[in-house]
Amino acid sequence: MRGEQQRPENYREKSLKMHGWICAKCGREFELSNLHLLTVHHKDGNHNYNPPDGSNWENLCVYCHDDEHSRTILADYLEGKDKK
Repeated sequence: MRGEQQRPENYREKSLKMHGWICAKCGREFELSNLHLLTVHHKDGNHNYNPPDGSNWENLCVYCHDDEHSRTILADYLEGKDKK
């Protein structure tokens, strides 16, 4: 990938450490047994932009993460944007 920053494999661990084991949207708290349901959402949509201060990340449960992306898809559709 020329010209793009490589995605570090440990950004999830960094985000969990920085932002805690809680969904930023619904407030659900997680434990080790269900931590796999907590994901990292890239606020600007660019998975290759991972600043060390974590400013492009928010931890979302799988349900809120899915809802966040569904809202973006719906908004793009309603605005007539065609994603190809």
